[in-house]
Amino acid sequence: MVTAKTQYNLKNAQKYFEEHLCVGDYYNEGQRVAGEWFGLGAERLGLSGKVRANDFLRLCENQSPSTGETLTQRLNTTRTEGGENAANRRIFYDFTFSPPKSVSIAAFLGKDERILEAHARAVCSALREFEAFAATRIRAGGAQNDRMTGNVVSALFTHDTSRTLDPHLHTHCIVFNATFDSVEKRWKALQNYELLRARKFAENAYYHEIARELRAFGYRICNLARGDFRVEGVSEELCDRFSKRHMQIDEALTRLLAEKPELAGGNFQTLRAKLATAERSRKQKDLSRDELQQLWQAQVSKAEMAELRQIANPGAKVVKPETGVSISEAIQWAEEHLFDRNSVVLECQIWQEALGRARGEGFSCPDLKDFTERRGYIRDADRPGEVTLREVLLREWEIVQTVKEGVGDCHPLVANPLSPNPALDDEQRKALDALLCSTNTVSLFRGGAGTGKSFVLREAVEQVQQAGRPVVVLAPQRQQVVSMEKAGLPSPSTVTSFLLKGELAERAVVVVDEASQIGGRQMLDLIRLARERTARVILSGDTRQHGAVEASDALRAIERHSGVRPVELHTIRRQDPTLGRDADERTRIRRYRKAVESSAAGKMGKSFERLDKMGAVVECGLGEQADKLADEYIRLAEQNASAVVISQT
Repeated sequence: MVTAKTQYNLKNAQKYFEEHLCVGDYYNEGQRVAGEWFGLGAERLGLSGKVRANDFLRLCENQSPSTGETLTQRLNTTRTEGGENAANRRIFYDFTFSPPKSVSIAAFLGKDERILEAHARAVCSALREFEAFAATRIRAGGAQNDRMTGNVVSALFTHDTSRTLDPHLHTHCIVFNATFDSVEKRWKALQNYELLRARKFAENAYYHEIARELRAFGYRICNLARGDFRVEGVSEELCDRFSKRHMQIDEALTRLLAEKPELAGGNFQTLRAKLATAERSRKQKDLSRDELQQLWQAQVSKAEMAELRQIANPGAKVVKPETGVSISEAIQWAEEHLFDRNSVVLECQIWQEALGRARGEGFSCPDLKDFTERRGYIRDADRPGEVTLREVLLREWEIVQTVKEGVGDCHPLVANPLSPNPALDDEQRKALDALLCSTNTVSLFRGGAGTGKSFVLREAVEQVQQAGRPVVVLAPQRQQVVSMEKAGLPSPSTVTSFLLKGELAERAVVVVDEASQIGGRQMLDLIRLARERTARVILSGDTRQHGAVEASDALRAIERHSGVRPVELHTIRRQDPTLGRDADERTRIRRYRKAVESSAAGKMGKSFERLDKMGAVVECGLGEQADKLADEYIRLAEQNASAVVISQT
């Protein structure tokens, strides 16, 4: 895992160095950790080898370690916010690299020193890749963009235990807020946007390198659906037993809510983060390394220790997986995964997905990057780091061109519409009329969640059927099909099953709900089939409702470049405060409606902020996620409330 935290306060930064970073994990080591300098920026400042306190603390104060002169221009360390002083300068970023818990257990309880060395090499390998994403802002001459610098000033501190003294191998990579701009020939503040976008790539690069070495040592690894991996032979139960830090924070949160129930409606994520800091007592330093080993072994049965000794075999031969994944196969899988929904992607996303697919295989990150360099991607000098494929652009061009050629090319969908359902309001009646009178081969119907799209679609389908035209109703996912059935739409099916059958009557009308979730390949297949059968298509969906993962570029390209004007609904109808059973519920519905309106307008950050404030977002660890979901589902079921559980994949 790679976590990221930002330090804004100079006094706290200095305290963090003295009381945590350079403090050892064992009493008999003198309570000191010798950090190591890393990065091209550090080399430029003449920093190498062991970290000296004076050099570190000078960098915290934005000073050159060798001369004491100001390093970057920004001097205003505070700003006024709400009448109070607030930190205004990022001092450093703390990127922490840690392997899965099973690796720490194999290293310390299995007493395999090779793993510690492999961890150090994997961290440095991942950081070399990560450093390439360092950037700085360009504001001269009215410019508002960033320039890649490719250098950081970083100090690495490796620790062996968590604050509860569980085995927890991890390295703090302190990246100072300074980078050298070779164009302007001066030190400037580090722009961390690209670094944060590449964080998952750095994580997978680290996982790949350490998994590669673990396999070479004779260990077997098992990739997990949550994105990391586990050393085979180290049970989940054992990993949970040595993860007391998470349990401490959860228990502290429970105590706090019991003492102050008024906080139950607040932001749980913020509360948990504050507790993680407030409950962060210093590690106990009165145990030697041998005593710590005894503490760990006392928590493990003889059978478990025997199993750990078997998997930690220094003389084991290299374990080759039964079916390996080559660089070519990994890249192809990544491309199929990413380009189905996106016309253009970050190249580091391709590396990230490929490394996750081929974790621990016999190639390095430089090997992978060399392969994509020769891959023939289409690149744009004005958008560095982004790539696409010729076939992806041709697919998108065909989709847009086909839709564009069908603009105004047909008779109205229904020549003589019937009187609309009186339950429709004025906005909905106008939308229905626009759909039925459309002369486009492909029509777009757009509206945010809760605007009543399904109601209007059902009325449109009924009128089309009464006009004598066959109708096919589709949605991308099975759960959406179930919802459409409940909404009264006739015989809906998934897009995948429909395309597999390839059956479509001449002059039929295809209605697709949640069309923003259809990938490029399926959208093209659908458009081609409709063209062959002289059919019409209504695409209902809103790309503003979905983030980068869920929303596909296929519908977005049609919206932007085909010339089809969408039929739109704007009024939120689903969250009706008048239906609340009491004043508190009516107030909650109003607040929830505001969050939905923000989401419908594409303001996802504002929407989540509103949900957080009303306590609608609950944070929990991956290990307890299933239990908490089940408990909440049962609670709602006992109240006769409807509930839907949605999985990311």
